[in-house]
Amino acid sequence: MISQFTNLFYYFDENNFYHRNTLYSLSVVLGLLPGLITLVMLFQSKKVLPKNVFISLIIYSLFPFAGIFMALFIYGISWINIGYGIGALHLFYSSIKLMELEFYSDKQEGTRLSPNYKETNTIPEMKRRIVRSHVWQVISAVSGGLLGVLIIISITGISIPERKIVIDQPYLENDKAKSVCVTFLRDAEKVWNDNGDLSRVGAQYNGIIFNNMKATIITDWNVSIDVCDDCSIDPGPWNGTFTLSQNKINVHKPQDKDEGNIHGSDYYRVSPLKNLGFGCIMYSPSDFSPLDSTIIFTYESVLKPLSYIIFEIALGLLSILFIVSITISFTEGKIIRVEEENRKLEDTVRERTKELQEEKNRSEELLLNILPEEVAKRLEMDKNARIADRIENASVLFADIVGFTKITSTLDADTVVGALNALYSRIDERAKREGIEKIKTIGDSYMAAAGLFGNKGAEKNALAIINFARGMLKDIEDFNASSDVKLFMRIGINSGSLIAGVIGKTKFVYDIWGDTVNVASRMESSGQTSKIHVSEPTMTLTKDAIAYSDPVEMEIKGKGLMKTYFLR
Repeated sequence: MISQFTNLFYYFDENNFYHRNTLYSLSVVLGLLPGLITLVMLFQSKKVLPKNVFISLIIYSLFPFAGIFMALFIYGISWINIGYGIGALHLFYSSIKLMELEFYSDKQEGTRLSPNYKETNTIPEMKRRIVRSHVWQVISAVSGGLLGVLIIISITGISIPERKIVIDQPYLENDKAKSVCVTFLRDAEKVWNDNGDLSRVGAQYNGIIFNNMKATIITDWNVSIDVCDDCSIDPGPWNGTFTLSQNKINVHKPQDKDEGNIHGSDYYRVSPLKNLGFGCIMYSPSDFSPLDSTIIFTYESVLKPLSYIIFEIALGLLSILFIVSITISFTEGKIIRVEEENRKLEDTVRERTKELQEEKNRSEELLLNILPEEVAKRLEMDKNARIADRIENASVLFADIVGFTKITSTLDADTVVGALNALYSRIDERAKREGIEKIKTIGDSYMAAAGLFGNKGAEKNALAIINFARGMLKDIEDFNASSDVKLFMRIGINSGSLIAGVIGKTKFVYDIWGDTVNVASRMESSGQTSKIHVSEPTMTLTKDAIAYSDPVEMEIKGKGLMKTYFLR
């Protein structure tokens, strides 16, 4: 814009030729500044841009720069346009890849380096739809490009190189079989003697350029006609610039710069299926006849293909193909997007369902760690259910670590808690294996029962709790063999009826109550280290299967004198 008024960077001479001026290189540098600013911003944003996006934008910026530098040394080729074309193609390719990444990749955040297709979840129909979408995208791009080219051609036309026609036998009239026909005739009604000299005549000579081409405009032309010696032309010819030299009349199309051309150069273009007349007054020897002259017609033209039915059909078909392909590409893209979103939604629902199921399983597992399975099922069916049962043939066990208070005073907390956890974890596993219901632990005391659910009979329940007690003593021996902390237990067992239930709404616990429970606790507290102390009801139920010591009469708190027994 600056150079249009100052000629600082380039100028046009009187012949309309382009020339670079001294400061042309400066104009290139000024043109590079916006691009350099863009590149700087791109590199500043490199960390937040996906790698393929960054590369595409860099290519789109750098190729035109390369084109500018190429233009400095090799002029005449549209290097910058070529650079933008390559950059645009790469951007188009990258945009397709980004669509694939967005719709078909699990990776939603961070830099995306390459497509990550969900092959396991992509059904064959989806794959075929993706392929069809890509095909129609290519068709729309190609047809759109060709359509754009044809539209530009239909507007600007196609320049046809200069052509020359040599007419040895001048035409008397238009020959429509020829693409271009030129006549140059003397008007028989406008002939006169040259100042009374019978050997010379003056006459009006008329020429006509017939353009018989259907879609070609003659934009520039030149007619050369042979004449004899001693010919002259009067000033004031029409529709042409006439010169006479070397026995030839040269007629040029009038140009804008010609004096007296008030119509402009485009006025003298010859449109398709039209003609243009030109003429002059010429004095010549009387025996001169233009029918004996050779005419050379040179012309340049522009083809306007829109006049051809084939071109119109091609343009129409390409337009239809472009519209159809764009519509199908858009529709397929929408369908793919919807299907992908549906698939993602289904995956999300499955994942959430799986998470909910896992959470439910964890909750149930946690509940089962707090409550017996039967009780947990009843609460699951009715969270407001009252859990209160009377059990007739249960057997209850209490176990307590001997001298635990003294042990805790000599060891640190981690060691004490670790030892208890290790021991009671073994006992918990045994209880689960043998069908014994752990009730709770209170400090170092362990409470369990048999026969609370699915009563198998008083004898079997009593035998089960005794076998469990023997296993506890074995677990303690194994624990002491591998631990620095040595622990010993007293175990007491009683059999009878009791009440079981759940107390509270928060931090609730399943517990058992009754005289049977109290007596079992007294059996433990009055027992001996590493021995199993049972009441008379338990011994009576199991005496046929278990060997006991002689009865030992003990004063039991709250019960008075009772007969008790130790397992041998």
